[in-house]
Amino acid sequence: MAATEPTASEVPQIAGSSQPTSHDQGLADIGGNVGAVWRAWWTWTPSNGTFNLQLPWNVIGIDSTVVITASEIDSNGNRFVGAAAFQVSSIAPGNGIVTFKINIGWNSPLPMRTDVLVFN
Repeated sequence: MAATEPTASEVPQIAGSSQPTSHDQGLADIGGNVGAVWRAWWTWTPSNGTFNLQLPWNVIGIDSTVVITASEIDSNGNRFVGAAAFQVSSIAPGNGIVTFKINIGWNSPLPMRTDVLVFN
């Protein structure tokens, strides 16, 4: 997890998460061209600026479709829309991992939560 801007604050680190579902939990098939869908979330230490971040998760493969949202959180971990812009881009799934770019557009570090949906 390396910073991409030299003026950015410290690189965000994972602070907490939901219990992500694993491949071996035997969930029912969804149907159509989607066989399975998983959802999990992660909270991150306060930061600002632009970073490339990674999340390891064994349900992700190179052909997965991964959707990531990011939002600011309060001291209780509740998401809210404040004045700062949180932007997720360049989402690249790999075998057991997803890499993405986050931009926290604020002049001081803010805590965030990322919600992740994986479609296989």
